Amino acid sequence: MKTKMLKIAVATALALPLGAQATLYQFNASLSGANERPNPITTNAFGLATLHYDDKGTPGSLLDDTFSVAVSGFGLSGPPTGFHIHAAATANETASVKVNFASAPFIHQISGNDIIIGGTTGVVSVAPGLANGMLEATAATATNAGHPAMSFLQALQSQLAYVNIHTSMNSSGEIRGQLIEVAAVPEPETYALMLAGLGLVGYVTARRRRLLR
Repeated sequence: MKTKMLKIAVATALALPLGAQATLYQFNASLSGANERPNPITTNAFGLATLHYDDKGTPGSLLDDTFSVAVSGFGLSGPPTGFHIHAAATANETASVKVNFASAPFIHQISGNDIIIGGTTGVVSVAPGLANGMLEATAATATNAGHPAMSFLQALQSQLAYVNIHTSMNSSGEIRGQLIEVAAVPEPETYALMLAGLGLVGYVTARRRRLLR
């Protein structure tokens, strides 16, 4: 079953459309229970995420921007009940859902307590939770100091977006990771293989952990 999940992740990544003459921004996240807020979660689960944001060569316009994601979670306390990007929040804050990976065009494959997610939005302006590529202002709450309205790309570059995977046992989130910019990818053709590699890394890591038990 794990091999089947890996094949799905690779096929999804390689099927993503490749742009031309554009800047691709790469953001990575390492997901763990220790990253959960307001209270860290004790769990053996872990995950990885990569997001690529494509400005389509028109940095002055958000309406044609796209982003693609690959997310994996392994060893969860139960089957995942939700998987999202939340914003705007620092690593010590919580915020509402802005991108729901359970909604098309994203696809997900669940095997027991593991999950692999992949897909591309089409355009940011119609992504779930986003309006014309913008995030509304985040109100101050007990777990958030409040943040002004900003574009999704600005939130990503400001480290104000995080990936969260939820389970029944940990309904507020079992593993979480802040998306951190790691590179601006000059060649669009490279990112599909990076997404495929994410599924491979997660699979191999999970397999090694189980063999060591």
